[in-house]
Amino acid sequence: MASALLTSKQASVAHVEENPTSIPAEKNPVVLRIDNIRKSYGDLEVLKGISFDIHQHEVVALLGPSGSGKSTLMRCVNLLEQVNDGQIWLGDTDITDPAIKQDDIRARIGVVFQQFNLFPHMNVLNNVTLAARKVHHWDKNRANERAMELLERIGMGARAKAFPDQLSGGQQQRVAICRALMTNPELLLLDEITSALDPMLVGEVLDMVRELKEQGTTILMATHEMSFAHDAADRVVLLRKGVIAENGTPEEVMDNSQDPQTREFFSHFRG
Repeated sequence: MASALLTSKQASVAHVEENPTSIPAEKNPVVLRIDNIRKSYGDLEVLKGISFDIHQHEVVALLGPSGSGKSTLMRCVNLLEQVNDGQIWLGDTDITDPAIKQDDIRARIGVVFQQFNLFPHMNVLNNVTLAARKVHHWDKNRANERAMELLERIGMGARAKAFPDQLSGGQQQRVAICRALMTNPELLLLDEITSALDPMLVGEVLDMVRELKEQGTTILMATHEMSFAHDAADRVVLLRKGVIAENGTPEEVMDNSQDPQTREFFSHFRG
């Protein structure tokens, strides 16, 4: 299924570029710019001046121990939290501007959380189309056509009328990913999407993410799946106590870091 989820828009880009993931990231436009972001809860400063860019077709893994600020940063990017200082740019749009229309931004960012967040009383098709219809005002026919296209491409078309409790955890998470792809987002945020899965089901979800990477999807993912991050990410951003401790390729950060704390952190995930 190497091209299974390729949209018509992505297909035209791939046709021109041949293989978008083979182009060095710095030659591609910046999709997301995080500029000196600070976030506090009362006297506790969780993010202490975070800055990095994500380029088109780039997959960036956000890593770090619990309490390092990963979840808070993801919540700031998807507008669930308001930053105290700094700016976040999606393309040419400052999404931290208080005057911004958040629904317009959410139409440009796909988000998948650790929990599947599927409505148990709705079937798969309605779960996938709900936000497109209610938030982005797509008509029912357009939403259903797009949803069935995505579901067919991941082998879930026959389950469109099934309810969440009739699906495995891995199937539910794949449905959640389809929902996030409904509006052809410029950026896909994956927030610990395998942490709620049985270990036997993790592989099928990670395989889907690999396919998205092969198709040139721009992804920021927070994950504890270190071997997957090493293999799938173009770049790793390691957070430690609210600051960026490392920012580089998986080989630079995970294999060859000169920082003793970084080496100790990754040593816990090696056999």
